[in-house]
Amino acid sequence: MITRVSSITLEVPDIESSIGFFEEHIGLTVTERTGDRAYLRARSVHHDLVLVASQSGATSLHTLNFESDDVASDVARAVAAGAKDHGPIDHAGVDTAHLLEAPGEIGLLIHSTLQTVDAAPALRLAQPAHFSHFNIGTPDPASLIRFFVDLGMRNSDWIGSVEEPLIGWLHCPVDGALHHGVAVLRSPDTRLHHISYEYDTTEQIVDRVDNFVDDTHFLVWGMGRHGTGGSIFAYMNDVSGVMVELGTGMIRIGQDPRWNGPQVWPLDDPRGVDEWGSSVPDAWMAQRVDVSSPATLRIEA
Repeated sequence: MITRVSSITLEVPDIESSIGFFEEHIGLTVTERTGDRAYLRARSVHHDLVLVASQSGATSLHTLNFESDDVASDVARAVAAGAKDHGPIDHAGVDTAHLLEAPGEIGLLIHSTLQTVDAAPALRLAQPAHFSHFNIGTPDPASLIRFFVDLGMRNSDWIGSVEEPLIGWLHCPVDGALHHGVAVLRSPDTRLHHISYEYDTTEQIVDRVDNFVDDTHFLVWGMGRHGTGGSIFAYMNDVSGVMVELGTGMIRIGQDPRWNGPQVWPLDDPRGVDEWGSSVPDAWMAQRVDVSSPATLRIEA
């Protein structure tokens, strides 16, 4: 069973600058570096982000990373749902990891439980609690949502309709799971849209935003409160072109009275995207990071 959406693996053109951004503005800490990779953690699991130094000078998504309590069964489930199997690989911080290719040439890493490490050192500003979710764009969101359901994820909400969603959200099949660990967005091509980290309080996000904004750096969107998921949000761009959401207060499935089961939000209901009334900025919709086919990846640990 998929128990958690744990992180992503991201190839970046300047790994030192990317590490600096995630340390200074998100609050992550480097756990270890192996070869061309850096593993960064929020608190006490081995990593909540993997950065890989680019050989091409471009930013691209390598894999969407899922924690599993039975890797072999979830790999078999993914293959039955239409994924291609690229076999087991080494991956720091876990005992077992398996590389797959989802429809759209999207890389998936299904791995065993992440190791616990020493708590990250206290910082001047708050650290996130953990990785929250990713948002992946595709021309056919309904099909990709079905793939994730077949993998074992469960539907949370849609904007538009179930059959032709603009966005769909899915959660892990465990009590207390975040409202979504996976978001799927309709887009002209396959792309990573954004990633998100969950903080303990709104005040922590305000402090992080104040630390980020200056004469040349501004938020892409926010602050606001999503109707889908109930979280307070702020979106910023990192130095490699990846949009990062800082969130807090997301609904926990089975533990939150705000959760009344999956809901379809009409396209003309602005509360789905922001209960406080803002519209989705064009700059938010236009975000994109290319997706690298798993067949082309350098898959060393």
